[in-house]
Amino acid sequence: MRTFDIVIIGSGIAGGFLARQLRLACPDLGVLVLEAAEAMEDYKVGESTVEVAANYMVRRLNLGTYLYQHQLPKNGLRFFFDSPDKDLPLPRMSEIGSDHMPFHPSFQLERARLERDLVTMNRAAGAEVELGAKVVDVAIDGRGRHTVVYEQGGERREVACRWVCDASGRRHVLFRKLGVKVHKEARLNTAAAWGRYRGVAGLDGVTDAAWRSRARYTSRHLSTNHFMYDGYWIWFIPLAGDLMSVGVVFDKDRIGAGNVPAGALPGPRTRAEFERFLGAHRAARELLEGAELEDFQSYAHLPYHAEQYFSTDRYAVTGEAGAFTDPFYSPGSDFIATANEFITQMILSDVRGDRAGFEEKVAAYDAYYRFKYDSTLRLYERMYPVFGSFELYRLKYLLDFNNYYNLVVWPFMADRVTDVGWIREELKFTELVLRALSTMGEHFASLASDLRARGEYFAQNEGRFANGLNGVAQLETRLGPAIDERFRREQVDRAYGSVFAALVERRLGEQGLSDRARLVSELTLPQVLVFRDITPERLARLLQRIGERMTKELREELPDAGIERIELGASGVISVTGPAEGTKAHADALSRAKALWDASAGSLAHIAL
Repeated sequence: MRTFDIVIIGSGIAGGFLARQLRLACPDLGVLVLEAAEAMEDYKVGESTVEVAANYMVRRLNLGTYLYQHQLPKNGLRFFFDSPDKDLPLPRMSEIGSDHMPFHPSFQLERARLERDLVTMNRAAGAEVELGAKVVDVAIDGRGRHTVVYEQGGERREVACRWVCDASGRRHVLFRKLGVKVHKEARLNTAAAWGRYRGVAGLDGVTDAAWRSRARYTSRHLSTNHFMYDGYWIWFIPLAGDLMSVGVVFDKDRIGAGNVPAGALPGPRTRAEFERFLGAHRAARELLEGAELEDFQSYAHLPYHAEQYFSTDRYAVTGEAGAFTDPFYSPGSDFIATANEFITQMILSDVRGDRAGFEEKVAAYDAYYRFKYDSTLRLYERMYPVFGSFELYRLKYLLDFNNYYNLVVWPFMADRVTDVGWIREELKFTELVLRALSTMGEHFASLASDLRARGEYFAQNEGRFANGLNGVAQLETRLGPAIDERFRREQVDRAYGSVFAALVERRLGEQGLSDRARLVSELTLPQVLVFRDITPERLARLLQRIGERMTKELREELPDAGIERIELGASGVISVTGPAEGTKAHADALSRAKALWDASAGSLAHIAL
């Protein structure tokens, strides 16, 4: 029986990346990859990567040259918003996107080509990769060697190994053999249908001069393009060569069978339904004119999770073999990068004989990965009713994008993600983070309902543009190997304060409220979490607290004015009690109070405009 240090089940990008990382990290490791497919030719969804995965591919896997030569660079995420009748031409749709390439790279992957190339690269690096090798049995022995049985070419073969890593995707080979339950997620009820089209002219084929100049002629074609609707979204993702990935993800609770609003189509399940669904949207229909649908696939349900991902019995899962949330922000490859980083560090500690360090890492990494799943799911949980409104989603994206760069990308780039001490500190804030995500989700969903009731949900969906990179410009020169924890905390408070102040202004109709420095600075993350309901009474209490602080400051600044109280009322009304009206002391105090209250916060919600 042949013996290896690690057997990896599956040679998709999760398994292929892991094999490459292990061979680069420790060339003495014996790595066997068992792939059920005879050839790496299957079309797979999940082409779009974001910054964590890109950093992992370039920095950890040394694939930068390959990616720029054989795949497509990505021009960030881009979002388009339509009328209620879905009849706006593309140049009239409101848009969130960049007018230049983002300052950290990401890529659009033609998966089959990449996975074929990974087989070649991994073999050249010394890993054994067996195609047409279907794993039929796994026996885990926590005290000795594991056994993996596979069939290949009509023969049954058996190998021994110290580690088994499952990268088999939704087949869940290892969990099925071990009897580990994979839970269908009930908090997010989404499904998807997608296919590849050949002959799509693409967004850069639109010749409207004003529309092209709005983005400074940068390539919209290279973006992951989202067409946003109430309860669903449509993606257009370019692939190397003459192919375009096009798909629909929908909330079955909003547009599934039996839940279809008047005039809307149910979520597509078949090829015919998929083409009919796309054809009902003018922008998608015009982009696909003359194109040919090459293939079609669908998933009846998207999110799921397990209760454990890494074990001291020396097995682990990566990619979709363990969990999946939602494809909206393209997090799948980020999960792969994180899991593979964890698996590599666990294996290295184990083979070096560091039992205490190994067990410590398994516990910390598994807890963090479960937290990563839960926090990502809560990011999407209440978001689908928000998608169709430019006004709402612009604020949601500001918060999500800022938090992603600050709280996810930066620690990954600084190699903190595998630091057990850092993970333990981060996990202390698990409850706070999850509560923040749920609370903000509730506020966005409530405002979406309000705007629908007022007939204002689609009010800003035509003719507007927001540069999505403006909300993270302050992080461009900061991200790197050194983490500034104070700056990170300040950015969290600034992002939550900016967005929450804008929600309060819109919910209560208090114009001009959201860029006042006194208000935004008061709305730190803990204060936002206390603000469970956005009501006039809650706002009045907040304004009273700000007024009390301004009173104290002005008494110190103007000690002879006799100031007793500064009061902040609705619609920006300010009153000064103490000095008699008409006196210079009253005028000076009122003028100074107005200056303090009118000072700009530099709110992210306003910078993005």
